[in-house]
Amino acid sequence: LQQICGGISRLPNQVKEEVQVVRCQSIIFQQCPTIFIKEMNSTHNCPIAANAMQFRDGIEKFCRFDWLNEGKFRVSYGTNGNRSLSNTYLAMANLLSESTMVYIQNGVPVPVNTLKMDRLANPSLQWEKTSAWNVGLDLSFFNSRLSANIDWYSKRTHDMIMKQRLPNFTGFDHIWTNLGEVTNSGIEISLSSLNINNPDFRWNTTASFSYNKNRIKHLYYDYDENGVERDDTSSGWFIDKPIGEIWYYRTDGIWQADEAEQAALVNQKPGDPKVVNLYTEDDKILEDGTRVPVYNDKDKDYLGTKNPPIYWNLRNEFTFWKDLTFSFSLYSYMGHKSIEGYWLNGDNAGSQISNAFNIPRKPGYWTPDNPTNDYGRLDAVGPAGVTDIKKLYNRNFVRLDNISIGYTLPREWTKKALIDRVRVTAAVNNVCTISGWKYADPETGGLSTRTFNFGINLTL
Repeated sequence: LQQICGGISRLPNQVKEEVQVVRCQSIIFQQCPTIFIKEMNSTHNCPIAANAMQFRDGIEKFCRFDWLNEGKFRVSYGTNGNRSLSNTYLAMANLLSESTMVYIQNGVPVPVNTLKMDRLANPSLQWEKTSAWNVGLDLSFFNSRLSANIDWYSKRTHDMIMKQRLPNFTGFDHIWTNLGEVTNSGIEISLSSLNINNPDFRWNTTASFSYNKNRIKHLYYDYDENGVERDDTSSGWFIDKPIGEIWYYRTDGIWQADEAEQAALVNQKPGDPKVVNLYTEDDKILEDGTRVPVYNDKDKDYLGTKNPPIYWNLRNEFTFWKDLTFSFSLYSYMGHKSIEGYWLNGDNAGSQISNAFNIPRKPGYWTPDNPTNDYGRLDAVGPAGVTDIKKLYNRNFVRLDNISIGYTLPREWTKKALIDRVRVTAAVNNVCTISGWKYADPETGGLSTRTFNFGINLTL
């Protein structure tokens, strides 16, 4: 470990007579061990370097503004290894107990317990490594009633621990090795303010915002004849696309009654969902020149990501007469999508709706008298090749996450009962959610419980 910190330094010559700042810098070299030292390369260096400059109102001439109190500029770079593995023995071979076999020895059957190797050893396996730049700015304004923190980061994760496919003649379908590269970059902003500060009323706010962009730069370093690295479509991983990218068919509403002939070409009828035919080179051409779409992976497109790139939250706290407090908080995830099959209107299993059974059903599904594009007809299906076609939905939402209220009883009341302090609190979590998503909770995809809490705090 080597560390250098401290010192008084100055900004460039053009302002060196006007401003003096405190700079603190450090350099650290640490050893990043391997997964299993006896089976792998021992260690490698993980350098970390950081530098910061701080300026204050009243000390630096350039900082003598009524609205700015102090600030700090930070820069750091570092490399570290990822040890968060579900199995720390991936570098080693693994034996499993198999079924008992029997062989004949001198006419006597002898049972034998067998073992099977289900994982190849890789003594060269190392930790995943992440190199990261971080640039930050901390500011304080208006006599420290408003503070802001802004961070920009750029990370490169490489030597990722992944399964590499193996040919069948090896007896194994994969081996764990270091492959792939993913980049992450983004910005994080947080604000904290004291909006009102009176003897009988206080209001403060905290807020934060973050945006993250990730891209898969490499996977298995497997290239086609044109030198383009191949995607892993079975895992949903695509070069230069984010993790969680949706690669699927585009849809275009519902076949209507006047489109029956077109729908019949792909084994559909009015009320069934339309699928966009993006790739037409493999379409069938009938004798009369009619084009019949053929749906396969060539018709799929990149539709967005399942993982929300944007997150923000907001919290407000109020204090009345020093004894009564009230607060609420919101948060939101934005920019992500999902594909679901709800619009196929598959609620008619067993013909419950057709037979007028008393069961819930989606309102406004397609009928000749209700030519909607939101839901298909009863038992709707997609075209030949994509009969269970799904639809793309936005999953953006804003959630009122918490409302809390608390009251501290006057001491004149509690002293009569020989109690120094009594505080009563009540809170509700998961109050409500604003979203265009209609199916269960937009965050979990299932149920989301609303909870109520009541409490009494006594100080004797």
